[in-house]
Amino acid sequence: GVISALMVVEITNVKQQEQKRCKYCIGTGYLACARCSSTGTLVLTEPVSAVDGGSQPLSLPKTERCSNCSGAGKVMCPTCLCTGMAMASEHDPR
Repeated sequence: GVISALMVVEITNVKQQEQKRCKYCIGTGYLACARCSSTGTLVLTEPVSAVDGGSQPLSLPKTERCSNCSGAGKVMCPTCLCTGMAMASEHDPR
């Protein structure tokens, strides 16, 4: 009786909240950084030259913190303005 009715209400609430979520970030407010593939670091590549028959060994690649996401691996969702909601309001306090 009562428990079943509460479960139905809760399921309905969950379905309504899913419809209100941003479809791009799925309600998280963040997207994976495309520049560093969500790793937070960039691999700096240097051209490999074949001078002297390639007798020098290759050096390890250097890395640096991604400047796009500041090393977090994720960026703010521009669609929902980091709210996670489908309709971002300019009056949202966040």
